[in-house]
Amino acid sequence: MHFRRRQHNATILLDGTVLVTGGTQGPGFNDVDPGQPIHAAELWDPATGNWTVLAEEAVDRCYHATAVLLPDGRVFSAGGGEYAPQNDVANPPGDTHADAQFFSPPYLFRGPRPTFTGAPDALFYAQTFDLAVPQPDKVAKVTWIRLGSVTHSFDQNQRLNTLSFTRGAGKITVTAPANANACPPGHYILCLVNDQGVPSVGHIARIAARPVAAGVRAAPVRTAVFNAPRAGPLEKDAATIRAAARRAVTVGITPVCIYGLAGCWGGAKGALHRLTGVATVLEEADAFTSTASVYLADDRLPDLDLWRREFTRHANASYSLRGVEVTLTGPVEEIGGKLWLRGNADRPAVRLAPLDASNKVQWDFATKAPLPLEPEEASAHVRLNRIVAGEATPASVTVTGTLLKDEHGFYLELRAFTL
Repeated sequence: MHFRRRQHNATILLDGTVLVTGGTQGPGFNDVDPGQPIHAAELWDPATGNWTVLAEEAVDRCYHATAVLLPDGRVFSAGGGEYAPQNDVANPPGDTHADAQFFSPPYLFRGPRPTFTGAPDALFYAQTFDLAVPQPDKVAKVTWIRLGSVTHSFDQNQRLNTLSFTRGAGKITVTAPANANACPPGHYILCLVNDQGVPSVGHIARIAARPVAAGVRAAPVRTAVFNAPRAGPLEKDAATIRAAARRAVTVGITPVCIYGLAGCWGGAKGALHRLTGVATVLEEADAFTSTASVYLADDRLPDLDLWRREFTRHANASYSLRGVEVTLTGPVEEIGGKLWLRGNADRPAVRLAPLDASNKVQWDFATKAPLPLEPEEASAHVRLNRIVAGEATPASVTVTGTLLKDEHGFYLELRAFTL
């Protein structure tokens, strides 16, 4: 490129060239000091490898800017600069751009645009289809460009296929991509480019696999479910679990972002690492229950009030800490009509209470509520109470549940126990 850039966007255009917009050449993360943001667009031609400097935008387009290809061949360029370095200080209004501009690439100024009709709205892999074209001999290529999805300087959806075609009388016959390896299913812009490099207006169509015919048994396919239960820990987590001297503490975390803990995990993991008393955090969160596992440096109970303050500060309001579930072991006795887990040198006695459904740490991201209590969870306290009241009181009980605190000290709402 003619300018070094960071926080810029790159957009595949209808003819297969790439437009780069915005960004800053400054050394800072989002350096918007005067003279550092780059307003000039640049165009890369993969056929020649050349870069060409084009028109300038009116404002900075840096951090949090977006650039999306439109079916008419223009590029929508918007936003940018929304970043507060101290996280607790409002972003300068002059650096917050709630506006947009449209960029018209050079190919829109080279003459009349080709046209076509008869394009399907949906098609299958390897399907052939006809397009009515006034001048089929002028068609140089057919492009197939996936719709954009842009955030943080990355368009994670865009993709370019060039489709094979044959010319006929007043038409061309186009062959769709062969399979999902070359072209993931979804919506694309179909476009013709003529021998002068001028693209048609694009047509949005969806591609997918053909449905399985009735009576034909399809091979089993594992469907991707966003918050599906994980099959097992990562190799690094498995090694951590094997080497752990104590049980993990489960922390319930709700992200602000719409993608759940699987898609928005990094900031929460960083905040958990900085909590007082935390020795390590498992690399993988449990997105199905929106929880994470941490190991403490010692056997003391976590300071719940301190953890909430620390997590709020480090997570920058991007997550909320719903609750903490711990597993403790020791003798259980009845005192004053209540069950207590006896204290030791590392922790005080902990009162045991029934689990309130609203305090269950495990979360259902779809319903935005705690997962419903299982029958054994709802009855755990009653069952343990009966056992302790019996003649054969167990010497030691391992209890698991939500750790809470009131004016009398710690108490644990029991979800499960083993003798």
